[in-house]
Amino acid sequence: MELLSQYGLFLAKIATVVIAIAVVAVLIVNLTQRKRQRGELRIIRLSEQYKEMQEEMSLALLDSHQQKLWHKAQKKKHKQDAKAAKAKAKLNSPEETSTPRVYVLDFKG
Repeated sequence: MELLSQYGLFLAKIATVVIAIAVVAVLIVNLTQRKRQRGELRIIRLSEQYKEMQEEMSLALLDSHQQKLWHKAQKKKHKQDAKAAKAKAKLNSPEETSTPRVYVLDFKG
């Protein structure tokens, strides 16, 4: 009987040591993560995502021939926009933004 009580005390001591080590390890990890955390700002162009979704939905309604024509027209429009942007940069004029902007703030923490 005395052997069982000594064995129980031994297990209690081991459990206490293991729990103490685990608590210290958790505290160290917590402190290092707290020091490491810095705020970050991510900018995502939502207008581009919405434009892509709109294009995908529009293309889903077109047949293959109309899709080819649409892609061709978009490619031509993209080239014209690139030329216009290049000419604007060459003139060194400040860029005017006539499109509305939406800002979404999403706080975590």
